[in-house]
Amino acid sequence: MSGPLTYEWVRISTVRSTWALMLVGALVPAALVLFVTWLVNSAEDFQGGPPEGATAGFAGFLPLVAAILCTIGAASFGQEYRHGLIRITLSTYPRRSRVFAAKTIMVVLVVILAAILAIACIVVANALGPAIAGKGLVWDTTALGPPGLRGVIYVVIFVLMAFALTALTRNQPLGIIVPVVLAVLVEPIIQTVALVQEWTWIDWVLPFTGATAGVGADGLEAWGHLGVFFLWFLVLAIPAWVLFLRRDA
Repeated sequence: MSGPLTYEWVRISTVRSTWALMLVGALVPAALVLFVTWLVNSAEDFQGGPPEGATAGFAGFLPLVAAILCTIGAASFGQEYRHGLIRITLSTYPRRSRVFAAKTIMVVLVVILAAILAIACIVVANALGPAIAGKGLVWDTTALGPPGLRGVIYVVIFVLMAFALTALTRNQPLGIIVPVVLAVLVEPIIQTVALVQEWTWIDWVLPFTGATAGVGADGLEAWGHLGVFFLWFLVLAIPAWVLFLRRDA
């Protein structure tokens, strides 16, 4: 197994886009958090005004982080299929299950690092916003507890959805676009309809909406939402693995 892992590490670490996406995934959300917290804390008092030291939190910006980083997961298979390099990979390591596992493990490790970096930057920006507005540093310590851990897990599973979808379809743009469109456009529309129809169970069906809610929830409910999110990933990953074993390169 060490051979495929080393091979995959060389592939993912020598692609410049990996490091560029990690930086963009950390800096862009942090810049938005900094702007939002500065704007809120700089507002003049109006009907009570913003609370002293109001912050933007980190959970609401995780979908943006995940949407940027999902390209890393999609590229794990997408680049090799696009350029025909998958034939070289399978010639070097013909045991396809090990190749699939190595790609999964390496994507998970890289995205964990990227997610921790992104959340750290968001927390720092969240504290600097009020400070720039003259209200002092306000640290969001929730990121240091279970919500922070669930935030990392949320980002990892989101990226793995793009990874599995790309492996399933052998189409990198589709693997990137579909999760983002579902999370940003389709599910909010469904959730709006569910709100009108009073479908209180809808958060337990929609993967991205439920997982986002799970980051800030408490106890078993929070982990339950992430569990549903992971089950949706398995729905894509298992057929992708089976097809990877059976079809031609």
